[in-house]
Amino acid sequence: MSVPVFAALLITLDTALAQVPLSWDTRPVCQASSPLLYFNLAETERAAATGSIKHTGKLFTQLFDTACPNYFFQKYRTIDGTCNNWRNQGAARTQARRLLPPAYDDVNQKPRQTAVSGKPLPSARAVSIAAHPPTPKELGLTNMIMQWGQFIDHDVTAFPVATELDSTIKCCGSNSSIPQLCKDENCFPILLPANDGDFRGTCMEFVRSVAARDPQGNILNPRQQINSVTSFIDGSQIYGSSEELLKKLRRPNSSRLKTKKTKLGLFLPEATDEAEGCILRENSNDYCFLAGDSRVNEHPALASMHTLWVREHNRIARKLAKLRPQDSTEEIFQLTRKIVGALLQKITYNDWLPIIIGRVATLAELVSKTGRSTPNLALDPSITNSFSTATFRFGHSMVPAEMLIGERTVYLRDLFNRPAEVLDNLDDVLAGLAGVSRIHGLVGYRSRLVEDVDKEVAEDLTKFLFQPPNAPRGSGFDLVSLNIQRGRDHGIPPYTKFREICNYPPLTGFNDKALGPHGSKLATIYESVDDIDLFTGLLYEPHIQGGIVGATLNCLIVHQFTYLKTGDRFFFDTSEKECGFTDDQLENIRETTLASIMCENLEMPQLPVNVFRLVSKYNLLTDCQQLKGALNLKLFQ
Repeated sequence: MSVPVFAALLITLDTALAQVPLSWDTRPVCQASSPLLYFNLAETERAAATGSIKHTGKLFTQLFDTACPNYFFQKYRTIDGTCNNWRNQGAARTQARRLLPPAYDDVNQKPRQTAVSGKPLPSARAVSIAAHPPTPKELGLTNMIMQWGQFIDHDVTAFPVATELDSTIKCCGSNSSIPQLCKDENCFPILLPANDGDFRGTCMEFVRSVAARDPQGNILNPRQQINSVTSFIDGSQIYGSSEELLKKLRRPNSSRLKTKKTKLGLFLPEATDEAEGCILRENSNDYCFLAGDSRVNEHPALASMHTLWVREHNRIARKLAKLRPQDSTEEIFQLTRKIVGALLQKITYNDWLPIIIGRVATLAELVSKTGRSTPNLALDPSITNSFSTATFRFGHSMVPAEMLIGERTVYLRDLFNRPAEVLDNLDDVLAGLAGVSRIHGLVGYRSRLVEDVDKEVAEDLTKFLFQPPNAPRGSGFDLVSLNIQRGRDHGIPPYTKFREICNYPPLTGFNDKALGPHGSKLATIYESVDDIDLFTGLLYEPHIQGGIVGATLNCLIVHQFTYLKTGDRFFFDTSEKECGFTDDQLENIRETTLASIMCENLEMPQLPVNVFRLVSKYNLLTDCQQLKGALNLKLFQ
């Protein structure tokens, strides 16, 4: 790891520590005490019953002066992340954290739309066309590396948009034109270039993220956005982040989660409310899924991962109920949820992150192979605004234009919002993500490889995102444009400002080697390097040695995952054993892999030991019978 990256990490850590009141109690977190807790929670006029804020009233930020009951004796997390730390940072429905002051055009509210010259920034769609062409190249990894990133992203980030409070908001007029009289403060439509041959009209719909408000209903100055799920890696996408949603997902008086039985097995429960965009076949038994995160229906690969983990929860809960007959169903449920959360963290930190950032994961002490970590409750574990809007969207460049499902290669554009592929082909979807076929083992389809992290993004995302079947061309969205516009909506400063806090030298121009061999391409759309949007700049950087991301992206990933680990007193390897696991349990969790979990819950004959990497002499294709049983639940008896 380079000195600048470590320096940047120390800078941000020191900044956080400098903001901590000296009067804070720093005793170990599981010792008895009665601290007074001050924390900001975004509340609603009615209960947040969907895991986000759909169908709720006006959102505001309220200051509480409350002590968490039994704070130092908690064995289990709360569902909404409260009481994890003394200020309840990282809890659901709290404000995002910022690494830099926002770059709003009017300082407080107006989206970033002005270049350093004073002229308008190029349209987000114009940047997408010029800077992110659909000519991706493959990376020697399976698509599971991309899919795990999305699954974990939905565990830690969900920033609601204003249409979740008012579904009638429309920012574009008829024929995708810009309405002259549109004065809705939540509208920030994407302007389409005159020569855009892929979308109709001059306007692409875009609604601003919900703004946090004070108790009097006034939007905060400067404007701030709200994360509706917990920032912690705790299975929010499985269990939700509210008691109301968990009640919908959990079987009554049971330690298990709800499922729906079909002729092909047990699947996610059915959404009783309308699932946005969900496409069902005529005269079929298709249905839309309900999960801890409302985005579950977006893509069959995502929904398949949700299904896998609901099955794993229920498998663990059934076995623990037999091993611990004296325990209540609530105790079994909470212990199961704790184990599932630990497995998500282990796979993310020990198996996934080292591929993304290379040996930096070990140098930054993110990998947990031995020993235990000590929580530092001075750190704010909240998701940073830039992480949600740009940093952790790097995976969009990895999405392939095609997906392997059994013996079929299917275009991505033909899979959006289609639960049928999960109901009919769950095992084949997950096998394809792991780069294998259940029928023939290894297969030679190119679609088994994930795309490289670079400026190229598949046209299925930039031209056909969520385009309805049989709809005219141009009826969908452009994901890159949405990403760039969301960053501007949130007042995210330009890319060069983040290089600065990561302690990297200023860019000398568009030909600076920090922007890679194609940096000059950005000069065709931006006037100055200081105008480059964060999402775009991060994807132009050459990879760091041993990783698959660039230097600034690496820095920002290290920062966020350090805070998510060290600021979480329930992290799976915590030194506070009352909040964590015994030595034997911890070692067993470290030995459990995603491959073993897939083998336990699917009809899978063989899998590579590491499903993120291609089969090789170092990553053998192994019979599932050998991979099963990695998690020894007798240790939790």
